Amino acid sequence: MAASDRTPTPTIVESGWSERHEVATAKCPAGTGLVGGGFDSRNTRNGYQQNTDSVELNAPSEDTPNTWEVQLTNGQARAYAMCAPGAPTPTIVASKWANSGGIARATCPEGTALIGGGADSKPSTNLYNNVTDAQQANAPDAKTANTWKAEMMNGASKALAMCVE
Repeated sequence: MAASDRTPTPTIVESGWSERHEVATAKCPAGTGLVGGGFDSRNTRNGYQQNTDSVELNAPSEDTPNTWEVQLTNGQARAYAMCAPGAPTPTIVASKWANSGGIARATCPEGTALIGGGADSKPSTNLYNNVTDAQQANAPDAKTANTWKAEMMNGASKALAMCVE
């Protein structure tokens, strides 16, 4: 039996390009469940062609089920949602904001399993609104079961975990 016979291939839903610093959203159609997501970006540059941007949000939506959201500090984004037929709609668990480079952790409740996650951030910027920060973690936490972690070098982070029964 081939893997594709056991696991349905996800449909990819793509948003249009957001306006600068606006949230781009990609929502899974009825009958499918969000199993992941990602982004494309159009980062901004200064007069010296140096990047002045950062991905602030690349995560499942806290407020809209089965939706992936993306936002840049200064530029434009396009969101992608991976939607699997018959997959359950994940419950999204969000951490509190961790400030000053702290690690944010979102843990799935007892009886559920972590299937993915994402991060929201508030990167540090200079007086010209150029980003002076970097995301250091947006991944499952290898040291804490059923947990997604997020961390910025200097700014604030929030982790979002995708949990299913």
